[in-house]
Amino acid sequence: MTPDYHTHTNFSDGISPHYSYLSQAHYSCIDELGFSDHFSILDSHWSVRNDEIIEMHERIEAIKHMENLPVQVRFGAEIDYIPGKEKKIRQLIRTLPLDYVIGSIHFLGSWNFDTDPMSFEGRNIDDLYDIYFTTVRKAILSGLYDIIGHIDLIKKFGHYPSTDPSHWHKKIIRSLKQMNSVVEVNTNGLNKPCREMYPEEKFLEACFHANIPVTLGSDAHQANQIGQYFPKAKEILKRIGYRQLATFHKRKRTMQPF
Repeated sequence: MTPDYHTHTNFSDGISPHYSYLSQAHYSCIDELGFSDHFSILDSHWSVRNDEIIEMHERIEAIKHMENLPVQVRFGAEIDYIPGKEKKIRQLIRTLPLDYVIGSIHFLGSWNFDTDPMSFEGRNIDDLYDIYFTTVRKAILSGLYDIIGHIDLIKKFGHYPSTDPSHWHKKIIRSLKQMNSVVEVNTNGLNKPCREMYPEEKFLEACFHANIPVTLGSDAHQANQIGQYFPKAKEILKRIGYRQLATFHKRKRTMQPF
């Protein structure tokens, strides 16, 4: 079983419509395709607009009922974690009939660090890592999310701390263990300046030794990115020792061999 649970359509910041993802998923040997457009309690240009939520849900339901569907389709969402706004996030999640929820950090305070590499200039990278991973821990411990997305996204533009990040990783893993959360292996990092998946391999090894389950996400923003680099991701996971991936239906997790 090979899922791809992290995808974005033209309802958020992707450029491809839902239907175009189906044939590519089949071509890429994806068994379960999750649509996980951005939702946010903040006013962000990349999120699904409130007046389009019903239309988007109807589109996914129509796809689920297509004849000869080449892959199993799931309805997911990637929802920003904002510290102190857990109640509003929980209310948003409850309005959607979701199969799974991906929790991600794109904001540190009011700063959207994910979109502008120049905005890192003049900032203390060690401090940013500390703030970022502290926020990730809060997201995990909130209990809002089934999957933690691109868990070390702070490295996206190739900025690394002056010390070994494993001390942050250990704290994150303790929180993941406590909340029985799933880590996403996000292959889109290979397209970014950091040139490695999220999370890095050492982080994944530590997750394996702590029995933290994982799943796969391409973070596709267009159809031809579905399942991108998955053979490499599965090779790394198997080398580490993983033999199962987490799949979801109606917020219930099942572990499947891959």
